[in-house]
This record gives sequence, structure tokens and C-alpha cells, in this order.
Amino acid sequence: MGRSVICSCVKLSYDHAQSMIESPLKEFGADELPPVSSEHSVEKIVQAVLHLHAIASHLRAQRFRGGALRLDQMKLAFTLDSGSGMPQGCYVYQYRDSNKLVEEFMLLANMAVAHQIYGSTPGLALLRRHAPPHSRLMEALQELCDHIGLNIDMSSAGALHRSLEETVGDDEYSAARKAVLTHLCARPMQMALYFCTGVLQDEKLFHHYALNVPLYTHFTSPIRRYTDIIVHRLLAASLKCGPRVRLTQDDVQNQASHCNDKKTASKRVQEMSTELFFSVFVRECGPLDSKAMVMGMLDKSFDVLVLNYGVQKRIYCNAIEGLQSFTFRKVGKRPEMTLVWSPSELEDETVTQELSLFSVVDVRLTAGEGPLKYSAVLMRPSDTQS
Repeated sequence: MGRSVICSCVKLSYDHAQSMIESPLKEFGADELPPVSSEHSVEKIVQAVLHLHAIASHLRAQRFRGGALRLDQMKLAFTLDSGSGMPQGCYVYQYRDSNKLVEEFMLLANMAVAHQIYGSTPGLALLRRHAPPHSRLMEALQELCDHIGLNIDMSSAGALHRSLEETVGDDEYSAARKAVLTHLCARPMQMALYFCTGVLQDEKLFHHYALNVPLYTHFTSPIRRYTDIIVHRLLAASLKCGPRVRLTQDDVQNQASHCNDKKTASKRVQEMSTELFFSVFVRECGPLDSKAMVMGMLDKSFDVLVLNYGVQKRIYCNAIEGLQSFTFRKVGKRPEMTLVWSPSELEDETVTQELSLFSVVDVRLTAGEGPLKYSAVLMRPSDTQS
């Protein structure tokens, strides 16, 4: 390790790198890429990306064999009008090979720096830990999975990851079932936290559950996280290429606690921003029809994951137009619900609809009464569904 300067030969986006990974034999024209340094050819850049991709693939496979966990939840992204800045389209963000490439080297750098600063200043290092999930919630989820016949091993992060990977089937809704399962597994998880190593006496508490590593920190984003700046200063001091960090354990812990608070707040703001923009999109472009999958049930309502948009909504049975009655019950720990639809103009008889976890339904997203609200309306099942 040492202080150095990176001379970038080209500034690639994720899309650029992804196109190189997907089309390794393609000859890229100068107009397809950002300006390239005269000292490097496009062919060499493509080969460098492909080599990095190959190494990252091995690192990733090794990491998950070693017991790491990743819970990929559906994430909504927007295209914005260049003039107004308002949403004009939306899509579920795809986590691709180019993202994975950057992630693997980022994780490797963060882990290496964590070991360096902890070895140099064991009482002052600013690290990031991730506690195991809430045991009571995990036990309840394990019991539910057992009752509905899902073989999910939650004994460790690695076991959970392998179980989720093995749930992928070959029917059209297998990816949706995995997405719902991932959401359910994310609920018991605790948030990762920054901390000063000097305030925790037991090194076992330093452990990062999801990554399954003993030491981890944030080093790679000093332009957007203050914790990374402190870590950079600690690293420079440990390498004798920067001044000694004149902070006490309490100083570092106070900074860590402040950053934890801001991280929680920023996560909430991000969620509210997505909700706000999607509400505007529904109002401007709706109503929007989509398939949805049941992901939870209460006695008078149920939650769905809207598959086209990756949003979660609660549907209240009392508010479903055309519904004659509904019955909620539990078979063991498995929640089930029977909906009875009144006869329609095209049907003389009532229609019965059975719902349980992972049931697929039709929903319509409509603008709500408030200016920034939207709701999900359950659609009457078709003849084939009934």
C-alpha cells in the first residue's frame, strides 16, 4: 500500500463496460466511447475490462463459497425530463456484470484497508460491522417457510444465500417468487453500523454478517461519505505518508454514530423520493396495470409486490370494489384468504378467488386523493384464474 496517483485513460460508464462484457469481439468506434488517452488503444481498454471481469467473477464465486450473502431487492429507477426534471418513465434497475465487476474490487479494497488500519491503530480504527439478523424474526420466518414447504436454511449467511439461489425454478414466476422471498428475508436483517474499534472489547462483534468477514470498512467513496475521509486519514498515517490522526476513541465513535444517523436518514429520504416520483408518474401516466405477487397477509388486508415496477403496496379487502365477502384463516402458520366476488354484468354467478403466499394477482395502480398518493386496486380475476 502507498499513496499514488491514478491516471485514467478513459471514463467508462457501467453501460460502456457492460457492452464490452456482452460483446467481447465487437470493434468499438471512437464515437461509441468517451475520449480515450492517446497512449492507449480501444482494443487494450476492452481487454483490460474483460480481464477485470474474469478476475471479478472468480472473486465473487470464491466469496459466496466462503459464506457471503447478498439480498438483491427490486429497485425502481426513473428517466427524467431534461427540462422539468420530472419523471417521464420508470423501470426496475438491473444489477449487471459491470456492477458486479466494480463491487468485487471495491469490497476487496475495503477489506484490505480495514485490516491495515486496525493493525496499525487497533484502538482507533473506524470500521463497519453488521450484526446477525434478529433471531425472533428469523425463527418466525423459518417456521413459515417450513409450513409452506420451502426448504430455506437460515442457519448462516452463506446457507441462506445458497437456499435463495436454489429456489429459482423454470416457470415464468420463479424470479418473482425469489424477489418476494428476498424481501421477506431482508426484514429480520439489522443495519450495518460504523464504529470505533476501541469502544468494543470483543473482536467477534466486529464481524460483518452479510459479507462474512472479520474486518470491513468504507474506504472507496471519500467524495460522498465522511467516514471514508477519516479512514483515508487513518490509512495515510499508518503508511507514514500523512499526519498523525489527532482523534480520541470518543471522537471517532461520535463521528461514527453521527454518520450512522445520517445514513439512516438518507436511506429514508431515498425511499420517500422513490415513492414521491412514482406517485407523480402514476398520476401523469396511469392507471398502470401489472401482475403482482402476494408477499404477506393480515386478517383484513394483504401485501403485494407489483412485478412490473418493484413496488410494494397493501390492499385492503374492505376497499375492493365488487367484492362480496372475504375470509382469512391460518392453516398451521400458513395464512390463506378466500375472496368471493359478486356477479358481474358478464357473469351470473359469484367468483371465488383463493389467495396465499406467492399467489399471482392482477392489480391496477391509480392516483390517490392526495396530490402525491397512489393506490393498488385488485382486479377481478378472469375466468381462467377463477
